[in-house]
Amino acid sequence: MIPPVAVIADAHFHDITGDFGFSGIEAGGRRLTLRSWAETATAGRAFNESGDALRYVLQQVRAQGVRHVVLLGDYTDDGQAENTRRLADYLGSQRDLRFYAIPGNHDVYGPSGKHTATRFLSADGRPVLVTSDPVLAATEPDAILTSAMRCDGQPEGLMPMAAFGLSRQPEYIHWETPFGASDRPDHRLYVAHSADGQVTRQLMDASYLVEPEDGLWLLMIDANIFEPRDGSWRIGQKRAIIDPAAAGWNALPRVKPFLLEWIADVRARADRCGKQLLTFSHYPALDPFQDGNGSEQALFGETVIARRSPRPEAAQALAATGVRLHVSGHIHAANDATIGTLREIALPSITGFPPAFAVLRSDEGDVSAKMIPIAEMPLDPGLMGVYRAEAAESDASLSETTFGPFLTAQMRARVLSRVVPRDWPSNIMAALPRCSALDLAALLVGGLTLDAQPDTDRVAKSVSPHGLTVDALANYALTDLVADWYLLRQAGALTEDAVSPDRIAICRYLVAEFADGKADPAIGAREFFARFLSVLAVSLQRLDDSQFRPAWR
Repeated sequence: MIPPVAVIADAHFHDITGDFGFSGIEAGGRRLTLRSWAETATAGRAFNESGDALRYVLQQVRAQGVRHVVLLGDYTDDGQAENTRRLADYLGSQRDLRFYAIPGNHDVYGPSGKHTATRFLSADGRPVLVTSDPVLAATEPDAILTSAMRCDGQPEGLMPMAAFGLSRQPEYIHWETPFGASDRPDHRLYVAHSADGQVTRQLMDASYLVEPEDGLWLLMIDANIFEPRDGSWRIGQKRAIIDPAAAGWNALPRVKPFLLEWIADVRARADRCGKQLLTFSHYPALDPFQDGNGSEQALFGETVIARRSPRPEAAQALAATGVRLHVSGHIHAANDATIGTLREIALPSITGFPPAFAVLRSDEGDVSAKMIPIAEMPLDPGLMGVYRAEAAESDASLSETTFGPFLTAQMRARVLSRVVPRDWPSNIMAALPRCSALDLAALLVGGLTLDAQPDTDRVAKSVSPHGLTVDALANYALTDLVADWYLLRQAGALTEDAVSPDRIAICRYLVAEFADGKADPAIGAREFFARFLSVLAVSLQRLDDSQFRPAWR
Protein backbone atom coordinates (compact mmCIF):
# COMPACT_ATOMS: atom_id res chain seq x y z
CA MET A 1 0.00 0.00 0.00
CA ILE A 2 1.31 3.45 -0.97
CA PRO A 3 1.60 5.70 2.12
CA PRO A 4 -0.15 9.09 2.25
CA VAL A 5 1.84 12.31 1.88
CA ALA A 6 1.13 15.66 3.55
CA VAL A 7 2.05 18.81 1.63
CA ILE A 8 2.79 22.15 3.29
CA ALA A 9 3.25 25.16 1.03
CA ASP A 10 4.76 28.51 1.98
CA ALA A 11 5.24 27.94 5.71
CA HIS A 12 7.33 31.15 5.87
CA PHE A 13 8.76 30.05 9.22
CA HIS A 14 10.00 32.83 11.50
CA ASP A 15 11.17 31.74 14.94
CA ILE A 16 10.03 34.49 17.30
CA THR A 17 12.37 33.05 19.97
CA GLY A 18 15.37 33.19 17.62
CA ASP A 19 18.60 35.10 18.25
CA PHE A 20 18.70 38.09 15.91
CA GLY A 21 21.26 40.06 17.86
CA PHE A 22 19.01 41.99 20.24
CA SER A 23 16.66 41.30 23.13
CA GLY A 24 13.35 42.05 21.41
CA ILE A 25 10.12 42.66 23.31
CA GLU A 26 8.58 40.83 26.27
CA ALA A 27 5.30 39.02 25.66
CA GLY A 28 3.76 36.29 27.77
CA GLY A 29 6.88 36.03 29.92
CA ARG A 30 9.19 35.55 26.91
CA ARG A 31 11.61 37.81 25.05
CA LEU A 32 10.48 37.66 21.45
CA THR A 33 11.55 38.95 18.04
CA LEU A 34 8.28 40.29 16.63
CA ARG A 35 7.12 42.36 13.73
CA SER A 36 4.77 45.21 14.61
CA TRP A 37 1.01 45.26 14.32
CA ALA A 38 1.34 48.17 11.89
CA GLU A 39 3.24 45.87 9.53
CA THR A 40 1.10 42.80 10.21
CA ALA A 41 -2.37 44.36 9.96
CA THR A 42 -2.33 44.77 6.17
CA ALA A 43 0.37 42.28 5.18
CA GLY A 44 -0.09 39.43 2.74
CA ARG A 45 0.50 36.83 5.45
CA ALA A 46 1.07 36.41 9.16
CA PHE A 47 4.66 36.71 10.40
CA ASN A 48 4.76 36.17 14.15
CA GLU A 49 2.21 33.32 14.02
CA SER A 50 4.12 31.24 11.45
CA GLY A 51 5.86 29.02 14.00
CA ASP A 52 2.57 28.24 15.74
CA ALA A 53 0.99 27.50 12.36
CA LEU A 54 3.67 24.97 11.44
CA ARG A 55 3.46 23.23 14.79
CA TYR A 56 -0.34 23.11 14.56
CA VAL A 57 -0.19 21.67 11.03
CA LEU A 58 2.16 18.90 12.12
CA GLN A 59 -0.27 17.99 14.90
CA GLN A 60 -2.97 17.68 12.26
CA VAL A 61 -0.65 15.66 10.02
CA ARG A 62 -0.20 13.13 12.80
CA ALA A 63 -3.95 13.05 13.38
CA GLN A 64 -4.36 12.10 9.72
CA GLY A 65 -2.03 9.15 10.20
CA VAL A 66 0.59 10.62 7.86
CA ARG A 67 4.36 10.21 8.22
CA HIS A 68 5.78 11.77 5.03
CA VAL A 69 5.67 15.58 4.72
CA VAL A 70 6.62 17.67 1.68
CA LEU A 71 7.73 21.28 2.29
CA LEU A 72 6.81 22.97 -0.96
CA GLY A 73 9.19 25.93 -0.88
CA ASP A 74 9.24 29.24 0.98
CA TYR A 75 9.65 27.20 4.12
CA THR A 76 11.41 30.19 5.74
CA ASP A 77 10.28 33.78 6.23
CA ASP A 78 12.94 35.23 3.95
CA GLY A 79 15.86 32.81 4.03
CA GLN A 80 17.43 34.40 7.11
CA ALA A 81 20.24 32.18 8.40
CA GLU A 82 18.78 32.10 11.91
CA ASN A 83 15.32 31.09 10.72
CA THR A 84 16.75 28.41 8.43
CA ARG A 85 18.86 26.97 11.25
CA ARG A 86 15.98 27.05 13.73
CA LEU A 87 13.63 25.41 11.24
CA ALA A 88 16.12 22.62 10.55
CA ASP A 89 16.56 22.03 14.28
CA TYR A 90 12.81 21.87 14.80
CA LEU A 91 12.20 19.49 11.89
CA GLY A 92 15.02 17.28 13.10
CA SER A 93 13.34 16.99 16.49
CA GLN A 94 10.14 15.61 14.91
CA ARG A 95 11.50 12.07 14.77
CA ASP A 96 8.20 10.38 13.93
CA LEU A 97 7.90 12.37 10.68
CA ARG A 98 9.97 12.42 7.48
CA PHE A 99 10.39 15.71 5.60
CA TYR A 100 11.21 16.39 1.94
CA ALA A 101 11.98 20.02 1.12
CA ILE A 102 12.43 21.98 -2.08
CA PRO A 103 13.43 25.67 -1.95
CA GLY A 104 11.31 28.62 -3.03
CA ASN A 105 12.24 32.20 -3.85
CA HIS A 106 12.23 33.17 -0.14
CA ASP A 107 14.70 30.47 0.98
CA VAL A 108 17.91 31.03 -1.00
CA TYR A 109 19.11 33.61 -3.51
CA GLY A 110 21.32 32.78 -6.46
CA PRO A 111 24.86 31.54 -5.93
CA SER A 112 25.95 34.25 -3.49
CA GLY A 113 22.91 35.17 -1.40
CA LYS A 114 21.57 38.58 -0.42
CA HIS A 115 21.11 40.85 2.56
CA THR A 116 17.72 41.04 4.25
CA ALA A 117 16.30 43.65 6.60
CA THR A 118 13.26 43.72 8.90
CA ARG A 119 11.98 46.02 11.63
CA PHE A 120 11.43 44.15 14.88
CA LEU A 121 9.93 45.53 18.08
CA SER A 122 12.36 46.64 20.78
CA ALA A 123 11.72 46.44 24.53
CA ASP A 124 9.84 49.75 24.50
CA GLY A 125 7.68 48.74 21.54
CA ARG A 126 9.53 50.79 18.91
CA PRO A 127 10.36 49.12 15.56
CA VAL A 128 14.14 48.76 15.18
CA LEU A 129 15.93 48.00 11.92
CA VAL A 130 17.64 44.59 12.04
CA THR A 131 19.72 43.73 8.99
CA SER A 132 22.73 41.90 7.63
CA ASP A 133 23.56 44.86 5.36
CA PRO A 134 26.28 47.09 6.86
CA VAL A 135 25.53 49.92 4.44
CA LEU A 136 21.85 49.98 5.39
CA ALA A 137 22.62 49.58 9.10
CA ALA A 138 24.84 52.67 8.97
CA THR A 139 21.84 54.82 7.99
CA GLU A 140 20.12 54.45 11.39
CA PRO A 141 21.89 54.98 14.73
CA ASP A 142 19.98 52.26 16.63
CA ALA A 143 20.04 49.65 13.83
CA ILE A 144 21.16 46.10 14.65
CA LEU A 145 23.72 44.56 12.30
CA THR A 146 23.75 40.76 12.42
CA SER A 147 24.72 37.89 10.15
CA ALA A 148 21.62 36.07 11.43
CA MET A 149 19.63 38.07 8.86
CA ARG A 150 21.74 37.02 5.87
CA CYS A 151 19.99 34.96 3.18
CA ASP A 152 22.57 32.59 1.70
CA GLY A 153 22.74 31.36 -1.87
CA GLN A 154 22.91 27.83 -3.22
CA PRO A 155 24.41 25.55 -2.06
CA GLU A 156 25.28 27.21 1.30
CA GLY A 157 21.68 28.15 2.09
CA LEU A 158 20.53 24.58 1.53
CA MET A 159 23.05 22.92 3.81
CA PRO A 160 21.02 23.24 7.05
CA MET A 161 18.10 21.55 5.25
CA ALA A 162 20.18 18.88 3.52
CA ALA A 163 18.85 16.01 5.65
CA PHE A 164 15.30 16.70 4.48
CA GLY A 165 15.48 15.15 1.03
CA LEU A 166 17.99 17.55 -0.47
CA SER A 167 20.80 15.01 0.00
CA ARG A 168 20.93 11.22 0.08
CA GLN A 169 19.95 9.60 3.39
CA PRO A 170 20.66 5.99 4.45
CA GLU A 171 16.98 5.10 4.83
CA TYR A 172 16.04 6.04 1.25
CA ILE A 173 15.38 3.15 -1.13
CA HIS A 174 16.36 5.32 -4.10
CA TRP A 175 17.64 8.87 -4.52
CA GLU A 176 18.96 10.72 -7.58
CA THR A 177 19.30 14.13 -9.19
CA PRO A 178 19.13 15.24 -12.84
CA PHE A 179 22.90 14.77 -12.89
CA GLY A 180 23.15 11.28 -11.42
CA ALA A 181 23.46 9.55 -8.07
CA SER A 182 25.85 11.97 -6.35
CA ASP A 183 24.50 14.46 -3.84
CA ARG A 184 27.61 16.64 -3.85
CA PRO A 185 26.72 20.24 -4.73
CA ASP A 186 29.58 20.49 -7.21
CA HIS A 187 28.09 17.53 -9.08
CA ARG A 188 24.74 19.33 -9.50
CA LEU A 189 25.78 22.34 -11.56
CA TYR A 190 24.46 23.86 -14.78
CA VAL A 191 25.35 26.97 -16.78
CA ALA A 192 22.98 29.94 -17.00
CA HIS A 193 23.41 32.84 -19.43
CA SER A 194 22.03 36.35 -19.49
CA ALA A 195 19.68 37.13 -22.37
CA ASP A 196 22.41 39.04 -24.21
CA GLY A 197 24.83 36.13 -23.77
CA GLN A 198 27.44 38.34 -22.14
CA VAL A 199 27.10 37.00 -18.57
CA THR A 200 27.58 33.34 -17.69
CA ARG A 201 27.13 31.79 -14.26
CA GLN A 202 27.56 28.25 -12.99
CA LEU A 203 24.65 27.50 -10.66
CA MET A 204 23.42 24.59 -8.57
CA ASP A 205 20.10 22.87 -9.21
CA ALA A 206 18.53 21.30 -6.11
CA SER A 207 16.04 18.95 -7.83
CA TYR A 208 15.88 15.33 -6.71
CA LEU A 209 13.87 12.12 -6.91
CA VAL A 210 13.43 10.11 -3.72
CA GLU A 211 11.79 6.78 -2.94
CA PRO A 212 11.21 6.84 0.83
CA GLU A 213 9.03 3.73 0.83
CA ASP A 214 8.61 0.96 -1.69
CA GLY A 215 6.53 2.14 -4.63
CA LEU A 216 6.36 5.86 -3.74
CA TRP A 217 8.40 8.28 -5.84
CA LEU A 218 8.52 11.96 -4.86
CA LEU A 219 9.83 14.11 -7.72
CA MET A 220 10.98 17.43 -6.27
CA ILE A 221 11.64 20.07 -8.93
CA ASP A 222 13.84 23.08 -8.16
CA ALA A 223 12.01 25.68 -10.26
CA ASN A 224 13.95 28.59 -8.76
CA ILE A 225 15.38 30.43 -11.77
CA PHE A 226 18.34 32.68 -10.94
CA GLU A 227 18.89 34.09 -14.42
CA PRO A 228 21.81 36.52 -14.80
CA ARG A 229 20.80 40.03 -15.76
CA ASP A 230 22.25 41.73 -18.84
CA GLY A 231 25.08 44.16 -18.20
CA SER A 232 27.99 44.45 -15.82
CA TRP A 233 27.17 43.38 -12.29
CA ARG A 234 29.40 42.37 -9.43
CA ILE A 235 28.90 38.77 -8.31
CA GLY A 236 26.81 38.89 -5.16
CA GLN A 237 24.81 41.99 -6.09
CA LYS A 238 21.09 41.33 -5.69
CA ARG A 239 20.28 43.06 -8.99
CA ALA A 240 22.72 40.83 -10.83
CA ILE A 241 19.88 38.29 -10.95
CA ILE A 242 16.43 38.73 -12.50
CA ASP A 243 13.70 38.44 -9.86
CA PRO A 244 13.10 34.68 -9.44
CA ALA A 245 9.61 35.25 -8.02
CA ALA A 246 8.33 36.18 -11.49
CA ALA A 247 10.22 33.47 -13.37
CA GLY A 248 9.38 29.91 -12.31
CA TRP A 249 7.91 27.71 -15.02
CA ASN A 250 7.74 30.62 -17.46
CA ALA A 251 11.54 30.65 -17.58
CA LEU A 252 12.39 27.04 -16.69
CA PRO A 253 12.20 25.56 -20.22
CA ARG A 254 14.64 28.20 -21.45
CA VAL A 255 17.07 28.31 -18.51
CA LYS A 256 16.86 24.71 -17.26
CA PRO A 257 15.86 22.59 -20.30
CA PHE A 258 17.75 19.62 -18.84
CA LEU A 259 15.07 19.36 -16.16
CA LEU A 260 12.35 18.64 -18.72
CA GLU A 261 14.35 15.77 -20.19
CA TRP A 262 14.96 14.33 -16.73
CA ILE A 263 11.31 14.70 -15.69
CA ALA A 264 10.19 12.86 -18.82
CA ASP A 265 12.69 10.08 -18.13
CA VAL A 266 11.53 9.76 -14.51
CA ARG A 267 7.91 9.66 -15.65
CA ALA A 268 8.66 6.86 -18.13
CA ARG A 269 10.61 4.85 -15.54
CA ALA A 270 7.83 5.26 -12.99
CA ASP A 271 5.36 3.78 -15.47
CA ARG A 272 7.66 0.88 -16.35
CA CYS A 273 8.45 0.08 -12.71
CA GLY A 274 4.94 0.55 -11.34
CA LYS A 275 5.87 3.46 -9.06
CA GLN A 276 3.40 6.03 -7.77
CA LEU A 277 4.91 9.32 -8.96
CA LEU A 278 4.01 12.57 -7.19
CA THR A 279 5.58 15.69 -8.69
CA PHE A 280 6.17 18.91 -6.76
CA SER A 281 7.68 22.34 -7.27
CA HIS A 282 7.28 25.68 -5.54
CA TYR A 283 5.94 27.44 -8.64
CA PRO A 284 2.66 26.77 -10.50
CA ALA A 285 2.74 25.68 -14.12
CA LEU A 286 -1.00 26.41 -14.51
CA ASP A 287 -2.55 29.74 -13.56
CA PRO A 288 -4.29 29.13 -10.19
CA PHE A 289 -6.78 31.89 -11.00
CA GLN A 290 -7.61 30.43 -14.43
CA ASP A 291 -7.39 33.89 -16.02
CA GLY A 292 -7.21 32.66 -19.58
CA ASN A 293 -8.19 35.96 -21.19
CA GLY A 294 -5.77 38.19 -19.30
CA SER A 295 -8.32 40.08 -17.23
CA GLU A 296 -5.87 40.83 -14.39
CA GLN A 297 -3.62 42.81 -16.73
CA ALA A 298 -6.53 44.37 -18.61
CA LEU A 299 -8.06 45.63 -15.36
CA PHE A 300 -5.03 46.58 -13.29
CA GLY A 301 -1.95 46.57 -15.50
CA GLU A 302 1.35 44.83 -14.80
CA THR A 303 0.59 43.78 -11.23
CA VAL A 304 2.49 41.26 -9.12
CA ILE A 305 -0.15 38.66 -10.00
CA ALA A 306 0.15 39.42 -13.72
CA ARG A 307 3.94 39.11 -13.60
CA ARG A 308 3.91 35.86 -11.62
CA SER A 309 1.12 34.05 -13.45
CA PRO A 310 2.35 31.15 -15.58
CA ARG A 311 1.77 31.46 -19.32
CA PRO A 312 0.11 28.64 -21.32
CA GLU A 313 3.51 27.59 -22.65
CA ALA A 314 4.60 26.68 -19.11
CA ALA A 315 1.83 24.11 -18.73
CA GLN A 316 2.51 22.80 -22.21
CA ALA A 317 6.18 22.23 -21.38
CA LEU A 318 5.39 20.30 -18.20
CA ALA A 319 2.57 18.31 -19.82
CA ALA A 320 4.92 17.28 -22.63
CA THR A 321 7.04 15.39 -20.10
CA GLY A 322 4.13 13.05 -19.39
CA VAL A 323 3.60 14.25 -15.83
CA ARG A 324 -0.09 14.03 -15.03
CA LEU A 325 -0.21 15.47 -11.51
CA HIS A 326 1.77 18.46 -10.25
CA VAL A 327 1.46 20.17 -6.85
CA SER A 328 2.59 23.80 -6.41
CA GLY A 329 2.51 26.80 -4.07
CA HIS A 330 3.98 30.33 -4.39
CA ILE A 331 0.80 32.28 -5.20
CA HIS A 332 -0.85 31.42 -1.83
CA ALA A 333 -4.03 30.41 -3.69
CA ALA A 334 -6.14 27.25 -3.56
CA ASN A 335 -7.11 25.64 -6.83
CA ASP A 336 -7.34 22.35 -8.67
CA ALA A 337 -7.37 22.55 -12.45
CA THR A 338 -6.76 20.26 -15.40
CA ILE A 339 -5.61 21.33 -18.85
CA GLY A 340 -5.31 18.48 -21.31
CA THR A 341 -3.58 15.62 -19.50
CA LEU A 342 -2.01 17.77 -16.76
CA ARG A 343 -3.71 18.27 -13.42
CA GLU A 344 -2.25 20.80 -11.01
CA ILE A 345 -3.17 21.28 -7.37
CA ALA A 346 -2.25 24.77 -6.17
CA LEU A 347 -1.88 25.05 -2.40
CA PRO A 348 -2.33 28.15 -0.26
CA SER A 349 0.13 29.21 2.42
CA ILE A 350 -0.39 27.99 5.96
CA THR A 351 0.30 31.58 7.08
CA GLY A 352 -2.11 33.47 4.80
CA PHE A 353 -5.74 33.41 3.78
CA PRO A 354 -6.95 30.67 3.40
CA PRO A 355 -4.61 28.74 5.75
CA ALA A 356 -4.56 25.06 4.79
CA PHE A 357 -2.39 22.09 3.89
CA ALA A 358 -3.11 18.99 1.81
CA VAL A 359 -2.93 15.24 2.20
CA LEU A 360 -2.46 13.10 -0.91
CA ARG A 361 -3.58 9.48 -0.83
CA SER A 362 -3.21 6.79 -3.49
CA ASP A 363 -5.71 4.01 -4.09
CA GLU A 364 -4.75 1.55 -6.83
CA GLY A 365 -2.97 4.26 -8.77
CA ASP A 366 -5.58 7.00 -8.33
CA VAL A 367 -4.53 10.01 -6.24
CA SER A 368 -7.00 11.95 -4.14
CA ALA A 369 -6.21 15.27 -2.48
CA LYS A 370 -7.85 16.46 0.72
CA MET A 371 -7.38 20.08 1.71
CA ILE A 372 -7.33 20.55 5.48
CA PRO A 373 -7.90 24.12 6.76
CA ILE A 374 -6.25 25.26 9.98
CA ALA A 375 -8.68 28.12 10.57
CA GLU A 376 -9.45 26.87 14.08
CA MET A 377 -5.87 27.25 15.33
CA PRO A 378 -5.96 29.32 18.56
CA LEU A 379 -4.14 32.64 18.47
CA ASP A 380 -1.38 33.30 21.00
CA PRO A 381 -2.83 35.63 23.70
CA GLY A 382 0.62 37.08 24.34
CA LEU A 383 1.02 38.15 20.71
CA MET A 384 -2.48 39.58 20.62
CA GLY A 385 -1.66 41.57 23.75
CA VAL A 386 1.37 43.11 22.02
CA TYR A 387 -0.79 44.03 19.04
CA ARG A 388 -3.49 45.62 21.20
CA ALA A 389 -0.93 47.65 23.11
CA GLU A 390 0.36 49.07 19.84
CA ALA A 391 -2.92 49.66 18.00
CA ALA A 392 -4.09 53.26 18.31
CA GLU A 393 -7.72 52.37 17.70
CA SER A 394 -10.00 49.36 17.66
CA ASP A 395 -9.25 46.85 14.92
CA ALA A 396 -11.58 43.99 14.00
CA SER A 397 -8.68 41.58 13.70
CA LEU A 398 -7.69 42.09 17.33
CA SER A 399 -10.98 40.72 18.63
CA GLU A 400 -10.41 37.35 16.95
CA THR A 401 -9.31 34.28 18.87
CA THR A 402 -8.63 31.87 16.01
CA PHE A 403 -6.33 32.02 13.00
CA GLY A 404 -8.84 31.82 10.14
CA PRO A 405 -10.94 34.89 10.99
CA PHE A 406 -7.73 36.77 11.88
CA LEU A 407 -6.31 36.14 8.40
CA THR A 408 -9.63 36.95 6.73
CA ALA A 409 -9.70 40.34 8.46
CA GLN A 410 -6.05 40.87 7.56
CA MET A 411 -6.74 40.23 3.88
CA ARG A 412 -9.78 42.50 3.82
CA ALA A 413 -7.69 45.28 5.34
CA ARG A 414 -4.88 44.66 2.87
CA VAL A 415 -7.21 44.79 -0.13
CA LEU A 416 -8.81 48.09 0.84
CA SER A 417 -5.76 49.89 2.23
CA ARG A 418 -3.02 48.67 -0.12
CA VAL A 419 -4.17 46.68 -3.15
CA VAL A 420 -7.01 48.90 -4.36
CA PRO A 421 -5.07 52.20 -3.97
CA ARG A 422 -2.09 50.64 -5.77
CA ASP A 423 -3.84 48.86 -8.64
CA TRP A 424 -7.25 50.41 -9.32
CA PRO A 425 -8.05 53.38 -11.60
CA SER A 426 -8.15 56.44 -9.37
CA ASN A 427 -11.58 57.67 -10.49
CA ILE A 428 -13.24 54.32 -9.74
CA MET A 429 -11.35 53.88 -6.49
CA ALA A 430 -12.51 57.30 -5.25
CA ALA A 431 -16.17 56.37 -5.72
CA LEU A 432 -16.05 53.00 -3.94
CA PRO A 433 -16.59 54.17 -0.32
CA ARG A 434 -19.79 56.03 -1.27
CA CYS A 435 -21.39 53.17 -3.18
CA SER A 436 -23.13 49.83 -2.72
CA ALA A 437 -23.98 46.83 -4.87
CA LEU A 438 -27.16 48.74 -5.75
CA ASP A 439 -25.12 51.56 -7.29
CA LEU A 440 -23.07 49.01 -9.21
CA ALA A 441 -26.17 47.28 -10.55
CA ALA A 442 -27.68 50.65 -11.50
CA LEU A 443 -24.55 51.52 -13.46
CA LEU A 444 -24.56 48.16 -15.24
CA VAL A 445 -28.25 48.35 -16.24
CA GLY A 446 -27.61 51.69 -17.93
CA GLY A 447 -26.68 54.32 -15.35
CA LEU A 448 -24.38 57.16 -16.31
CA THR A 449 -21.88 56.96 -13.43
CA LEU A 450 -21.19 54.72 -10.46
CA ASP A 451 -22.20 57.29 -7.86
CA ALA A 452 -25.24 58.73 -9.69
CA GLN A 453 -28.70 58.43 -8.15
CA PRO A 454 -29.62 54.77 -8.84
CA ASP A 455 -32.66 53.91 -10.95
CA THR A 456 -34.16 51.48 -8.44
CA ASP A 457 -37.04 50.48 -10.73
CA ARG A 458 -34.69 49.24 -13.45
CA VAL A 459 -32.54 47.45 -10.88
CA ALA A 460 -35.62 45.83 -9.33
CA LYS A 461 -36.62 44.36 -12.70
CA SER A 462 -33.11 43.00 -13.10
CA VAL A 463 -32.71 41.54 -9.62
CA SER A 464 -36.16 40.13 -8.82
CA PRO A 465 -35.84 37.02 -11.05
CA HIS A 466 -32.85 36.07 -8.90
CA GLY A 467 -34.88 36.11 -5.68
CA LEU A 468 -33.18 39.26 -4.41
CA THR A 469 -34.32 42.76 -3.49
CA VAL A 470 -33.06 46.26 -4.07
CA ASP A 471 -32.66 46.65 -0.31
CA ALA A 472 -30.34 43.63 -0.17
CA LEU A 473 -28.10 45.25 -2.77
CA ALA A 474 -28.21 48.60 -0.97
CA ASN A 475 -27.00 46.94 2.24
CA TYR A 476 -23.96 45.40 0.53
CA ALA A 477 -21.23 48.04 0.57
CA LEU A 478 -19.22 48.12 -2.63
CA THR A 479 -15.98 48.09 -0.65
CA ASP A 480 -17.14 44.82 0.93
CA LEU A 481 -17.96 43.40 -2.49
CA VAL A 482 -14.51 44.31 -3.76
CA ALA A 483 -12.85 42.67 -0.76
CA ASP A 484 -15.02 39.58 -1.25
CA TRP A 485 -13.89 39.43 -4.90
CA TYR A 486 -10.28 39.07 -3.75
CA LEU A 487 -11.17 36.55 -1.02
CA LEU A 488 -13.09 34.36 -3.46
CA ARG A 489 -10.31 34.53 -6.03
CA GLN A 490 -7.67 33.54 -3.49
CA ALA A 491 -9.55 30.73 -1.77
CA GLY A 492 -11.87 29.17 -4.33
CA ALA A 493 -13.68 26.30 -2.63
CA LEU A 494 -11.86 27.08 0.64
CA THR A 495 -13.69 30.40 1.03
CA GLU A 496 -15.89 28.72 3.68
CA ASP A 497 -17.35 31.32 6.08
CA ALA A 498 -15.27 34.25 4.84
CA VAL A 499 -18.07 35.41 2.51
CA SER A 500 -21.68 34.98 3.67
CA PRO A 501 -24.27 33.08 1.60
CA ASP A 502 -26.31 36.29 1.20
CA ARG A 503 -23.34 38.03 -0.37
CA ILE A 504 -22.58 35.03 -2.56
CA ALA A 505 -26.15 35.20 -3.87
CA ILE A 506 -25.69 38.86 -4.85
CA CYS A 507 -22.38 38.04 -6.52
CA ARG A 508 -24.09 35.30 -8.54
CA TYR A 509 -26.76 37.76 -9.68
CA LEU A 510 -24.20 40.34 -10.79
CA VAL A 511 -22.19 37.71 -12.65
CA ALA A 512 -25.22 36.18 -14.36
CA GLU A 513 -26.51 39.54 -15.57
CA PHE A 514 -23.44 41.62 -16.28
CA ALA A 515 -20.15 39.68 -16.51
CA ASP A 516 -18.35 40.17 -19.82
CA GLY A 517 -14.87 38.73 -20.32
CA LYS A 518 -14.41 40.72 -23.53
CA ALA A 519 -15.27 44.15 -22.14
CA ASP A 520 -12.51 46.75 -22.44
CA PRO A 521 -11.91 48.33 -19.00
CA ALA A 522 -10.24 51.33 -20.60
CA ILE A 523 -13.56 52.53 -22.04
CA GLY A 524 -15.20 53.38 -18.74
CA ALA A 525 -16.52 52.24 -15.38
CA ARG A 526 -19.32 50.10 -16.85
CA GLU A 527 -16.87 48.11 -18.96
CA PHE A 528 -14.39 47.94 -16.10
CA PHE A 529 -16.92 46.30 -13.79
CA ALA A 530 -18.24 43.99 -16.51
CA ARG A 531 -14.70 42.64 -16.93
CA PHE A 532 -14.23 42.62 -13.14
CA LEU A 533 -17.34 40.45 -12.79
CA SER A 534 -16.04 38.02 -15.41
CA VAL A 535 -13.18 37.21 -13.03
CA LEU A 536 -15.70 36.77 -10.23
CA ALA A 537 -17.54 34.30 -12.46
CA VAL A 538 -14.45 32.10 -12.62
CA SER A 539 -13.98 32.35 -8.84
CA LEU A 540 -17.57 31.28 -8.24
CA GLN A 541 -17.10 28.35 -10.59
CA ARG A 542 -14.04 27.31 -8.59
CA LEU A 543 -16.13 27.67 -5.43
CA ASP A 544 -18.74 25.31 -6.89
CA ASP A 545 -16.31 22.76 -8.29
CA SER A 546 -15.27 19.81 -6.16
CA GLN A 547 -11.65 20.53 -6.94
CA PHE A 548 -10.00 17.85 -4.80
CA ARG A 549 -11.32 14.91 -6.76
CA PRO A 550 -9.65 11.56 -7.54
CA ALA A 551 -6.95 11.82 -10.19
CA TRP A 552 -5.17 9.39 -12.42
CA ARG A 553 -1.73 8.11 -11.54
